[in-house]
Amino acid sequence: MIKIFLAEDEKIVREGIKNGIPWEKYGFEFAGEAPDGELAYPLILKSKPDILLTDIRMPFVDGLELAEMVKKELPELHIMFFSGYDDFEYAKRAIKIGAADYLLKPVSSSQLLEALERMSETIMQEKSEKGYKQAFCEQQEERKRMERDRLFDMIVSGKLSLSELLKKGREHGLSLSAPMYNLILFQARVSDSQEQYSDEGVLFDKRMKKELEGRTDLVGFNRLTEGYAFLVMGNDPGDLEEKIQEFSRYLADLVKNVPGMEYFGGIGTPVCRLSEIRTCFKAASRAYASRYMLEYNQMLTAEDAARLSLDSGSISLKGMDMSRLGRDIVPDFLKSGSAPEVKYFVEEYLEACGSNFESLLFRQYILMDVYLAVSEFVTGLGMEQEQIMREFGDARTLQPCAGSKEAAAKYARDILTKAVALRTSCSRKKYRQVLDKAREYIAGHYRDEDISLNVVASCVNISPNHFSTIFSQEMGITFVEYLTKVRMEAARELLLKTDLRASEISYQVGYKDPHYFSYLFKKIHGITPKAFRSGGAHEIQT
Repeated sequence: MIKIFLAEDEKIVREGIKNGIPWEKYGFEFAGEAPDGELAYPLILKSKPDILLTDIRMPFVDGLELAEMVKKELPELHIMFFSGYDDFEYAKRAIKIGAADYLLKPVSSSQLLEALERMSETIMQEKSEKGYKQAFCEQQEERKRMERDRLFDMIVSGKLSLSELLKKGREHGLSLSAPMYNLILFQARVSDSQEQYSDEGVLFDKRMKKELEGRTDLVGFNRLTEGYAFLVMGNDPGDLEEKIQEFSRYLADLVKNVPGMEYFGGIGTPVCRLSEIRTCFKAASRAYASRYMLEYNQMLTAEDAARLSLDSGSISLKGMDMSRLGRDIVPDFLKSGSAPEVKYFVEEYLEACGSNFESLLFRQYILMDVYLAVSEFVTGLGMEQEQIMREFGDARTLQPCAGSKEAAAKYARDILTKAVALRTSCSRKKYRQVLDKAREYIAGHYRDEDISLNVVASCVNISPNHFSTIFSQEMGITFVEYLTKVRMEAARELLLKTDLRASEISYQVGYKDPHYFSYLFKKIHGITPKAFRSGGAHEIQT
């Protein structure tokens, strides 16, 4: 509502104005009154009204002096003078101060109301312009964030030239040129599912983003279920290594300070060219894929991962919980591993078997274990036994594949890749269910002023960043755009089927500021709510 403050020394006139207009009915709030400018000044600074109604002639501090004083503190305040003196000099000074209107006494309630409504339209335009810009900026930021995160895939794909990559970076305010580069792939989780919503995950994300603000040597990308990727840039090998170590410690400490979370990081090998990032990514991915084999709460370098792979003399590997081999490791990978990680996972898994993998019998045992894990996993996804047989064969199918280490590795890769692809397909169906639930929640709560992406993400139990991405990808518009669309559809219906004022409809569809609502309605539909009700609905439909 538009807030109004009244400064008038004549009590009868003041009471008449105060009580003669049903303020709320016309979308106004009477914020206060005072008999002179001296008493009015502190009250105005405290209440911060949108409009000051003031007589020019008052004791102690008159209306003109009061206007000059408050304009310095509240430059956006609109001032309406009224006076019993038809004096051109007063009018000139009032205009110079920035008076929005000048009325001569006596002023009737209808005259004052008409002038206030004109002024309200101006204020509405100003306020709404500011509000609309803010909402628009939020939408643009959401889109920009998703595009920026997708830039990582372009960098590691090796398909773009150096000039194209640098240009893409500049579009997002990033300087990607440096003498040396390395990557950290990182996961911080509260449970086995990275998609799950948690306050801890949101807190970690906020703290991590704060650390990255203003840094030009470190760029972070959110890879959703695959965690985060950090591109670290240095001036020389020593400088790069120091930054890698420093940021690795920071990430570890950050997770330790958020109760109930654990982490795993994979660090790549340094490269001197942006075009070589793909090689660095492969090395980091191999180290990162070890999270399915090793205990969490450690950062593994590509060199460490390579050393572990060479340790084939014994089944026991540094940091590995052998009680999980063949029982939890494969199911864990199937839950959240990605298709590109299958190759590294299989290598680590088979090499973890050590010299035992030389044995045909042991290879048969391992492949059977992988097959059973896959079979159980896809059954959990809803696949029938007959379909499993068609897609993955049966126990007899794997027998020939155990004939050599190479054939065994290929069988494991193929069967896991199929299972991951099936999980992705089921995830899309699950996303549709999630989006149905989200749309249902929005339909029931769009009237709530505090509804937000975080609130809805919590309702569907998905992290805000992930929810934002899948919502935009599946719906074709951002969350904010969709919420606005739902609210506007409800507003149109209320305008056509009820006699409610636009200000009342504004509250009913979730907008606290009726003026922002009116401005937004006009921006979207091209006409005001009043014009829509008067027949403009036909123009929009046609």
